Amino acid sequence: MTAHTIRIGVRGNRLGLSIGQQTLEALRPHLGGTTTEVVPIADPGLRPSSPWPGGALERALAQGDVQMVIQNAKDASPAATGITIAAVTARFTPFDVLIAPDSAILDELPMGAALSAHTALRRAQLLNYRDDFRIVDFAGSLEERIRMLEEGDVDGLIVSASAVEHLGLQDRVTEIFTTAVLIPAPGQGSTIIQVRTGEKELIKAAKHVNDADARAEFDAERAFFKALGADSRAPVGALAQGDGASLRLEGVIAERDGARLFRDFEIGGTGSAAAMGERLAKKLLAEGGRRALATADLEQ
Repeated sequence: MTAHTIRIGVRGNRLGLSIGQQTLEALRPHLGGTTTEVVPIADPGLRPSSPWPGGALERALAQGDVQMVIQNAKDASPAATGITIAAVTARFTPFDVLIAPDSAILDELPMGAALSAHTALRRAQLLNYRDDFRIVDFAGSLEERIRMLEEGDVDGLIVSASAVEHLGLQDRVTEIFTTAVLIPAPGQGSTIIQVRTGEKELIKAAKHVNDADARAEFDAERAFFKALGADSRAPVGALAQGDGASLRLEGVIAERDGARLFRDFEIGGTGSAAAMGERLAKKLLAEGGRRALATADLEQ
């Protein structure tokens, strides 16, 4: 490894910094004593007209502002070119969870309960489960959303279990959702390390922290999403779960109002993860998902 300082881009909030620092701690012994600098990068949000939709970190990497990026896999830009995903680290809990007062679970919330759910995917699945819910669209940090809950502005928060784990807030969780209620966003719970494609030394170093099972799950979910050709804000979910030899991949395409969900699954070997994702995408598109995606694009 060369002696220059490696600048590592992370998302510029508490969660992004936590993910970056935790991953860097595992990676640092494989960098040969090279110094590192964590560079928080603000993400102004999704910009449909940008060549890097939702990808401020990838843009910084492509432009040479940083030499490596560590981020939540579900936030990665599917359109990034010239960038290699060098590693997918051991996965945190991929499911969505509820944080509510008085240890309440979803079925105990009152009629018309207000939920902060943040994404079109969660909104659609929650409304499909109970159409009386009032979904509040607030994209602030988890700490800001918890403050909303404590002040009584909402009756519950739907967040990723991995975010809760990274921030040490597990004691606030009142329910963990199975995929029967909420299929999470593709890549949720996974952390990826990205470098420019020609950086062979960095790619080699990152492979030391790659988790084979997590990588197979990520590859299946990412292939599913890419095969759909969906916008990054579309109500599309996927979760692959493996046992080291085989994978079960569940996917969903939702109508934004939750009226209909198109769900199915594929089972196969870990060596065919990408092919599984592509097969499941074709299946759901044929079952009615194509029209749901087209409608979702018009409603954005």
